[in-house]
Amino acid sequence: MATKTVLLSTPGAGTWTVPSDLDTTVNATVICIGGGGGGGRGTAGSNASGGGGGGWSRSTDRNFTAGATVYISIGAGGAGATSTAGTAGNDTWLNWNTSTQTSTNAAPASNTAGILAKGGGAGSNSATNGAGGAAASGFGTTKNSGGAGGAGGGSGSGPGSGGGSAGSSLGAGNVGADSANASTSGGGGGGGVGGAGNANVTTTGGAGGLTYSGAAGGAGGASGVAGTAGTNGGGGGGGGQYTAGAGISGAGGAGGAGTEYTISAGGTAGSGGGGGGAGSSNGNNISNSGGAGGLYGGGGGSTGADPDTGATGGKGGDGAIIIIYTVKPNSQFLMFM
Repeated sequence: MATKTVLLSTPGAGTWTVPSDLDTTVNATVICIGGGGGGGRGTAGSNASGGGGGGWSRSTDRNFTAGATVYISIGAGGAGATSTAGTAGNDTWLNWNTSTQTSTNAAPASNTAGILAKGGGAGSNSATNGAGGAAASGFGTTKNSGGAGGAGGGSGSGPGSGGGSAGSSLGAGNVGADSANASTSGGGGGGGVGGAGNANVTTTGGAGGLTYSGAAGGAGGASGVAGTAGTNGGGGGGGGQYTAGAGISGAGGAGGAGTEYTISAGGTAGSGGGGGGAGSSNGNNISNSGGAGGLYGGGGGSTGADPDTGATGGKGGDGAIIIIYTVKPNSQFLMFM
């Protein structure tokens, strides 16, 4: 039987109209990914923490009726901190009651009423990291939490922390690397869908966590160099430490966009990796911005201590809804009749 895969990714409340070619005799699968939390921003002498990845929920029993209007809400990723704390990612949900075969404009409060994935928590300028979107607070037949952001060191002139990855079909999301207080260090790598972010190695930023397929995440930057972006749900690499000449550290690399689902209208989508943390500062030198969380649902990385005036925590990746349905028999041949 032929299937189609639909991506809904515009943040905010809205509706989805069940397509006319959906086979109503076969239940559809719905996947929700919550928005990632924004990364924190360090202050003088205080490191910051990364944002948490969005949760992941899936239901395989949605008995849609063709042409019905279905209420949805796609969680926007949290903003990266411009002062100290970022903002949390928003929840993603689809409301379709399998008992009444109706939809209401409200977040579902049970598995029967719909699917919901929690947004990730925000990073701050303290040791308290952004929590991953909790599976226990979501709805669906299968639920996985997002990964937590890396914890801030809380003192010194250390680097930023990586954001956590979104939950996925592989399981719970993975954590971003914690920052360290050592002044000669890079930033923490963001968590990848396939593995946790890596700690810095002396002056070089930590590598991002593994991709969905188990390949390497983004590479950490050398002194004054930004970490590279992740791919296929891999974490972004951490930025390298400050350089005496340039006076600013490397920025964190962006988390990789997920690619595990092939969308019928074109392209791919899936769970995103966390953004890398920026490199360390040290005295008169300054720290750069954290990396943005990957689409969909990756947590943002943080700055280090003593950030540059324009440096911010990384934005969390927006959430998404992915719907997989069976095509009604013979509908694919109508164009030739």
